[in-house]
Amino acid sequence: MHSHAPHHEHHFGPEHAARYDAGTATSLPGYHAMQELIAATMTSVLGGNESASILCVGVGTAQELLPYARYGRPTWRFTGTDTSPHMLAVARERLSSTGMGERMRLHEGALRDLPTGAPFDGAQMVGVLHHVAGAETRLELLREVVRRLKPGAPFIIGESVGNDPVLLAAEEEQLRVSGVSPEKLARRRKEMASLEIPASDEEFFALLRGAGLTEPRQLFASLQFKAFLVRAAP
Repeated sequence: MHSHAPHHEHHFGPEHAARYDAGTATSLPGYHAMQELIAATMTSVLGGNESASILCVGVGTAQELLPYARYGRPTWRFTGTDTSPHMLAVARERLSSTGMGERMRLHEGALRDLPTGAPFDGAQMVGVLHHVAGAETRLELLREVVRRLKPGAPFIIGESVGNDPVLLAAEEEQLRVSGVSPEKLARRRKEMASLEIPASDEEFFALLRGAGLTEPRQLFASLQFKAFLVRAAP
């Protein structure tokens, strides 16, 4: 979860990339457990597919791929896209040091610019969509993911959903106790208010249906961040 939209060259520079994972683990309780659950779910859904290809949109620092060193099959291959060269620099170092580098292809740029190849067996996109401005642009990105998937293929998507003031307050309290300063909390509050986050599960599911994605199943929730398993329409 990760760096994603065109504007993010401004937000995901070298300093941000270096501290991204630590900051996300603080702001999203259960961050690493979520990544484990995503890999476990993808593995169980794809079953005995020995040659699966997985698309990772907004792969960022590639932290989300580390569980696949234990899950999946050693013959699975991964393609990651991201618009930030700084995040991908961290990803390359991480993947090479964990032995995942030979199984991973990284593409710097938007998903639409990824050269077209054989359709993927599965895809994941975590913490990306709320960085994409405009309903039509978000729909276009989701449809681009679907276009690159085999019919019926699994797609795991993680996203902030809802604007519950009670849950937002709980999130801020957890961050405060973790050592985040009042100034940073105020800045984060302002940044969150500028994001176009779906107001409810129903609104989010309608967006997914519009892109040709079906059967949402919730895998994970941490306050207002949720991960769902959906499928490309057969």
